[in-house]
Amino acid sequence: MPKDTFFNLTQDKRARVMDALKAEFAERSYAQASVDRVTAAAGVSKGSFYQYFDDKLDAYTHLVRELMDARIDVQDAPVPEAPFDEVLRAMVLGSRDFFRRDPRGWAVLARALSADAPVVLGSDETVNAGVHRWAVAAIAAGQAGGELRADVDPETAAWMMEKVLLSIPEYVVARFGVSPRQAATDGSAFDRPEIAAVADDVVAMLVAALMPQPQNRTGGRAHG
Repeated sequence: MPKDTFFNLTQDKRARVMDALKAEFAERSYAQASVDRVTAAAGVSKGSFYQYFDDKLDAYTHLVRELMDARIDVQDAPVPEAPFDEVLRAMVLGSRDFFRRDPRGWAVLARALSADAPVVLGSDETVNAGVHRWAVAAIAAGQAGGELRADVDPETAAWMMEKVLLSIPEYVVARFGVSPRQAATDGSAFDRPEIAAVADDVVAMLVAALMPQPQNRTGGRAHG
């Protein structure tokens, strides 16, 4: 987590630092990325950098977290009125649109899937509190409308959903042999029918887990 010194910077200066981090980690692996190049591009001293972040990993983790928020792009959105499965599917497939919106940001996240990158994507560090609150609100809205089970805690359901969604890219890379380096420069690397099928399966299973359970004649849940 960045230090207060970073958040106390002007918006323009924070943006320069983040843009420099994004450019560096989009073009190079974590091991090859240089704090010296970042500070030169941002126009800040190396001493200032370490007043903003503990180290390179701290800066990298913050960058990935911010990009994950931007990819999901829901933290400031109202609770959707669309059916929950449509909202969930849009979140799962959102990375395709993110490539078009922010090619460098996409490249950073793609490189984060490399075996030599720090394990950041699958950690709780990549879930912003705003995104989590939005997910909880969306689930609660689905429960209020009768679309989702009322006996499930929205906080727990949101946590489960976040864990699954954060794990999809790593699973897809391992299962289908997607090259993170190729994906960093080619957004269509994930645009394959078998990967789309995985996304559909994930959505179907999550929705099924949250759908109201059928009732038997005695009023209890039906068991298969």
